Amino acid sequence: MKGTANMDMIIKPFVGVDKFKLLSSEREVLKLLNERNLSFSKEIWDNEECTVKVPWTVIRADNSMSFFFAKDKLFKIYMEEGFNGSLQNGIAIGTSIDEAKRIDNTLKYDEWNEDWSSDCGYWLEDSLDTNKVVSLTIFIRELLDDDLFEKYEW
Repeated sequence: MKGTANMDMIIKPFVGVDKFKLLSSEREVLKLLNERNLSFSKEIWDNEECTVKVPWTVIRADNSMSFFFAKDKLFKIYMEEGFNGSLQNGIAIGTSIDEAKRIDNTLKYDEWNEDWSSDCGYWLEDSLDTNKVVSLTIFIRELLDDDLFEKYEW
């Protein structure tokens, strides 16, 4: 029987999601996925556009979570529709963007990335059709500074 990621996980910016902790190794994340009997796929991104050309490994689990690794360290977790969990402030997939802005007044729209960025350490994407959150991303602090992040010394 295939497992599911739908178990009401708490998302903690700069920390992780449930037992999936940022800066974990790929092996640690795969162990957790296997323990939960979650299906997953894995791919390598060349990442040629970065200053230091470090390939990224991306593991997509249960069609609702993606884990991004560089130099065997988890630096970003992306959650999308199908994921059941929320930030500690209550924002989750399906929350209206207006409600999210009421909950977190630091949310600002980023024209370049076409998403909402919070000073609290997460990004939201919303649907133009429904005005609801369709994805949520958390990451390591170094990702806030491109120069620092692209040195891969974290």
